[in-house]
Amino acid sequence: MISFRRVSLFSTLLTFCLVPFGILAVVKLPVGSAGLHEWLPQGRVERKHYDDFLKAFGQDQDLLVSWEGCTVDDERLAAFRDRLNQTLGGKESLFVSVETTDNVLKQLTQSPLNVSHEEAVERLKGFVIGADGTAAVFVRVAERGIQDQARTVEQILALGDQIEGLGRERLRLTGTVFETYAVDQAAESSLVRLVPPSSILGLLVAWFCLRSFRLAVCVLLIAGLGQLLAVALVYYTGRQFSAVMIVLPTLVFMLTLSGAIHLVNYYRDMRSVDARNASLHAVREGWIPCSLSSITTVFGMGSLWTSQIGPVREFGLFSGVALLIATILLLLTFPTFVEIFCWRIAKKDKVAPSVTAVHLLPSWLFSYVRWIARNALGISVASIFLLIASFFWVSQLKASTKFTDMFPIRSQVNQDMLWIEEHLGPISTIEVLLLFPPDSTLSNFDRLRHLADVSRALKEVPEVGGVLSAVTFVPSWSEKSSLGAVAKRNAVRNSIEENIERLREERWVGKTESGEMWRLMAKVSATSKQDYGTLVSIVEGVCSKALATPLLEKKLSIQYTGLTPIMHQTQVTLLKDLGYSFLTAFLLITPIMMWVTRSFFGGLIAMIPNVLPISFVFGAMGWLGLKLDIAGILTASIALGIAVDDTLHMLCRYMQNIERENSRFDSICDTFRVCSAAMVHTTVIACVSMAPFLLAGFLPTQQFAKLMIAMLCFAIVGDLLVLPALLLSPIGLVVRRIVSKPAESAH
Repeated sequence: MISFRRVSLFSTLLTFCLVPFGILAVVKLPVGSAGLHEWLPQGRVERKHYDDFLKAFGQDQDLLVSWEGCTVDDERLAAFRDRLNQTLGGKESLFVSVETTDNVLKQLTQSPLNVSHEEAVERLKGFVIGADGTAAVFVRVAERGIQDQARTVEQILALGDQIEGLGRERLRLTGTVFETYAVDQAAESSLVRLVPPSSILGLLVAWFCLRSFRLAVCVLLIAGLGQLLAVALVYYTGRQFSAVMIVLPTLVFMLTLSGAIHLVNYYRDMRSVDARNASLHAVREGWIPCSLSSITTVFGMGSLWTSQIGPVREFGLFSGVALLIATILLLLTFPTFVEIFCWRIAKKDKVAPSVTAVHLLPSWLFSYVRWIARNALGISVASIFLLIASFFWVSQLKASTKFTDMFPIRSQVNQDMLWIEEHLGPISTIEVLLLFPPDSTLSNFDRLRHLADVSRALKEVPEVGGVLSAVTFVPSWSEKSSLGAVAKRNAVRNSIEENIERLREERWVGKTESGEMWRLMAKVSATSKQDYGTLVSIVEGVCSKALATPLLEKKLSIQYTGLTPIMHQTQVTLLKDLGYSFLTAFLLITPIMMWVTRSFFGGLIAMIPNVLPISFVFGAMGWLGLKLDIAGILTASIALGIAVDDTLHMLCRYMQNIERENSRFDSICDTFRVCSAAMVHTTVIACVSMAPFLLAGFLPTQQFAKLMIAMLCFAIVGDLLVLPALLLSPIGLVVRRIVSKPAESAH
């Protein structure tokens, strides 16, 4: 014990020496969302198509800027364009090019196209001009600007302030660069506003639950060091805090706090045996369940590594590593912290020696355990039935990756998007690519005709608000057989051959290893209730029908890409990741349960109260029609790991009693005596610590907090009701070395 006390003292001193580095990480903490490609599912054909598209046409991340009263005759439109043009050129430029509605209209109405103003407006409606005449500025963002979204958007807003009669507050922005910026702002705001209240609430509730300010400060200080460790780990590995990572510090704080409270519980139990060395006895008594709890939770977090979405995998890695180190820190420093903060408590406290678990239990708790024993079989059967039923509703669960679902409907971000879709047109883009193989004998004009067939078909679809392609920027023609129509087609044919390089420069035609791509952009709503999957399916169906004959003759193939189809695939991947990560966590954690119970079937039974809360919560979401977002998939595996924490503490204590040949009833009573208070305390503190995140302006963070709180509440019910019922029922006989005693039935 003396040697371990020295190790603990040395570890504590070393930890405090490293605290300044943790504080530096907090002060310089970088906040930024993952790049677009990191959010896309890995290893899928859709991802490859998108990468090929980017190689052929370059980045598709542009900014659209407009404002109330913006028309082609608005002097502010030209002034804004001129200001932006002054920023172009040079290595430091954030923008590649700038276009405005009036410029695009001039391109169509002047030579060589000479399209009438009315026809030009009709061609561009839903893209660069709205039905009510609203105009806009279109900014193509450079790679540097995509990487530094905050600087890019701030420069646009600053230019708005320089225009007389405009100002940044009137600007309406949209585009993936702005969306990423908005997410970053929400993440940074949540970090600054919500993490401190979370820690303060945790301290107050810990004080109330532990009935000791000294003990509360002790466990909160250890948990705070774990939280600091999580931030430092992200900072010193060169990563950033994204909207997904924003809950990492609180999560590590919550889990470290849970372990610390369980050790405090063991410490209080050991004071009656050896007050001087109670903290060392507590670590000796609790290191196995604490270590197993940490390992199972790390397995739960590590299972997120199976995700195809980069930020989710990153979260799983950092949370698992941070928790593992925090648990080691907890076990090493706990004795020293307790002896520093709680030496007076140890001197004053006098605890009566233990008699029996039954006599030490409060009468109401003893009555509760006895009620469980009498109804054990019914509770067990009902729990198993509820588990099976909830899995059916889990299969009805749907996911959402729409940007509008990430913010409250009344938020400025969503209001701007609604305004733009109302006055200009739909925001989301589906890229339709007609791919002609290298050996295709079709002329450029014939390729354009196929593109025109698709364009006409899509314009008839109510869900498509605008169509733009090379057809938009060439003279019109007729397929009639009259001499005039034939002459017009020949003129267009010649014009296409002369202007094919211009179409390539303007990114309407691109070359790939697979052949030549002709690009068509179809605009669909980002704010409608229809999910991306439905919208993509509609577009695919219309295009396939329009090109039925050419496709059958194998003259061309067609691909669908762009951010909307990719986000649809992310949506599908979310649900798959949820299932895979949960199954992985289950397969990793269950063997530990089997080892603790010394039984194959005992381990499976012990998993029921841990799986039930998760399946019930997700099943309820499926039943209510609620959608799962990007942060929601993190909760299943993490909640499973957290729920197993309390189960392991209970099972370890229960098995100790069973191996001493105590009856099942007495073993449960002793387990409740030692573990129940700490389990309730950790649940209450964890839920209260997560509560401030219910106020986050970023809805995925809100959903994470809601799901975690719900699962933690149901998990404590599983551990204090379902688990004892299973162990006391005939099902519990599979656990090793159960000795039936008369006292068991007497209760």
